[in-house]
Amino acid sequence: MSGSTFNNLPLSTSGPQECTLTGHVLLETPLFNKGSAFTKEEREAFSLIGLLPSRINTLEEQVTRAYEQYQTHRTPLGKNTFMTSLKDQNEVLFYRLILDHLKEMFPVIYTPTEGEAIANFSRLFRRPRGCFLSIADPDSIEASLDKWGPAEDVDVIVCSDGEQILGTCINLRTLRRLY
Repeated sequence: MSGSTFNNLPLSTSGPQECTLTGHVLLETPLFNKGSAFTKEEREAFSLIGLLPSRINTLEEQVTRAYEQYQTHRTPLGKNTFMTSLKDQNEVLFYRLILDHLKEMFPVIYTPTEGEAIANFSRLFRRPRGCFLSIADPDSIEASLDKWGPAEDVDVIVCSDGEQILGTCINLRTLRRLY
């Protein structure tokens, strides 16, 4: 990634991040899962011995492998589904893969392919990501929002009617006041 036009952008974090998760729970948490990039020391510290292949890969090696897998999908929707699965497993790898292939992948992860993925949401659904509110059940909205923790944990949410790609950004505190 040296020489990337994005090297000047600030990162939201820098250096090691605190993580109390271990074992399967860690591997099932996309924000902290490094997949086969966990070092020997990290595998011992986080109780990952036996849960990952023994070969340790760099992030660059993982990106190469993931890109090869991405290319095996013949349709944009298949590629979009692969990318959604990757994001559900390892967010760092997901974003790095996009960063390295942004021009090629942007139409797959956004317009126009994301519209097709949304139209096929029920068929493609794998794992919930977000809070689902139903206008048909307004009495459950407050309870649904409460499951996502205190309002100060969320700065912005995107609301959509589920039939289009773009929605409206709104502060969670504002949404709680509306309901």
